[in-house]
Amino acid sequence: MDVEIRKSTENDFEKVYPLFEQLWPNKELDKKELKVVFDRGVNSDTDELFCLAYSGEVIGFCAYAIVNNLWQAGYISYMYAMVVDENYRGKGFGTMLINEAIQDSKNKGLKRLELDSAFHREKAHEFYLKLGFEKRAFLFSYIL
Repeated sequence: MDVEIRKSTENDFEKVYPLFEQLWPNKELDKKELKVVFDRGVNSDTDELFCLAYSGEVIGFCAYAIVNNLWQAGYISYMYAMVVDENYRGKGFGTMLINEAIQDSKNKGLKRLELDSAFHREKAHEFYLKLGFEKRAFLFSYIL
């Protein structure tokens, strides 16, 4: 299998954007604003963005931020995006991406990798539980 997981560059945005459309199908996306946020992540000292390419085509993406966390008394990684193209799900690519983020986080000495997942994403919840994640909190969000 010809799989490569690598750090994202600004040039990857056009390849990753269709994955965002799959990740948030009911959200009206502002492509220009997403590009600004994507580029900021790529150039950040505290964010890591990864692309998974299969046979040269980007089919997966994940991103995490390093966050100072009092509860953990240290730094954690907070995964704020994780998606595999719907045509390639169930084939192990998501596991590869998560494992890359876990290993990268461990290498940086981070204490935990956390993420949130919407209530309706039941298959994703099963996936994360199977990989050893624990359900330990609700996410509360307030629009500013």
